[in-house]
Amino acid sequence: MKGFLFVTFRLSLWLGSIMSIVMVINSCHRFDEKPFVTVGNLPEKSLIDTAFNRLFDQQILDNISTHECPGMAVLVLKNNQVIFEKQYGTKSRYSDDMIDTSTVFRLGSVSKGFAGILAAILIDKNMMHLDDPVAMYVPEITLKAKSKDKILRIKHILTHSSGLTQHAYSNLVDENRDMETIISYLNRLVPRDSTGKAYAYQNAAFGIIEKVIEDVTGMEYAKALDFYIFSPLRMCNTSCSFEDITSAANVCYGHKYSKYGFVPIDLSPHYYNVVSAGGINAPLKDMHKWLSAMMGYYPHVISPNARDIAFNPYISTSSDHKYFNRWPGFESSHYGLGWRIVNTKNNQLVYHGGMVNGFRTEIAFDKEKDLGIVILFNSVCNYSNYAVHKFYDLWNSYYKTEKEAYL
Repeated sequence: MKGFLFVTFRLSLWLGSIMSIVMVINSCHRFDEKPFVTVGNLPEKSLIDTAFNRLFDQQILDNISTHECPGMAVLVLKNNQVIFEKQYGTKSRYSDDMIDTSTVFRLGSVSKGFAGILAAILIDKNMMHLDDPVAMYVPEITLKAKSKDKILRIKHILTHSSGLTQHAYSNLVDENRDMETIISYLNRLVPRDSTGKAYAYQNAAFGIIEKVIEDVTGMEYAKALDFYIFSPLRMCNTSCSFEDITSAANVCYGHKYSKYGFVPIDLSPHYYNVVSAGGINAPLKDMHKWLSAMMGYYPHVISPNARDIAFNPYISTSSDHKYFNRWPGFESSHYGLGWRIVNTKNNQLVYHGGMVNGFRTEIAFDKEKDLGIVILFNSVCNYSNYAVHKFYDLWNSYYKTEKEAYL
């Protein structure tokens, strides 16, 4: 009996140790934020170009003035080095409280990129497949595809190619309906266009991926995000609920335009009912890690294969009437898994924008140039539509001139 109790006690200690390790691995707040550097491993030569940064800073200041943007936070990565980082303006037009790297913004549809990457991670781990029928994981989905086999597949959800009309039942997302209710409404629809061939942007239908991921992982969607992405990347201040953003000590307010210029608006619960479509909150310092991971610098968290799966150009969006298709030098655009692939004359960008509750977010990186940017706006000022293009255009023209000077 004593022997049994001893073995039981040792087993409980062992299990407790394992659980502690798991908690450390998956708890953001237990990570040491200082990166480990081995002895003799010297930092790379700085890539910061103060002349370019002055030009970029002036470009931002000029556009903030022209478009009356209340505030924004900007970070640029080159070869995984931060070569530019600055915050502008205040958290609210009615406050003198300045934006900093820890100030939380709402990301809007940039949240779709997290869903796409999470799905790609699970696909890479062979836990699910892009061609799997949605009903295999979410049997309550009875929506039929407009295709020969009439099967709605995971890839159709993530690439906005279900065949449904654009923004089908997005009003239900605005009304804070839960996913069960949204699914019951989507089941009533018949796709207008060919499934898997026609692109039409969705919010309500995109949210179905949450139910798929929950079935695959056995976790609530928010917990799956934390387990596979937030905690491993040490995105300690990234969250996905209305309660999280309203309880944050350092948070921005979105702004809307009025006859008095931009004015702050209250934080809203909109889109937290469909987190995958637009419900993630994050500060610039966490978006630094996200951008770095997207550019391939956290392969132990997001493998090269998972990135390839997410960034594959599955469906053409070149004919869509969107601002990025009007950037000078535009050649083509496609949609991957929660990400856009936009090709211009000088850049091949993995990109997405987001807008919700008076916030705008822009994130992009050029794979060939290993150059990425993230911009968080606390308003929907017109600069946000062209900020990414203006940055890359400035970079291209500046370094073309620099190169020509040496010829």
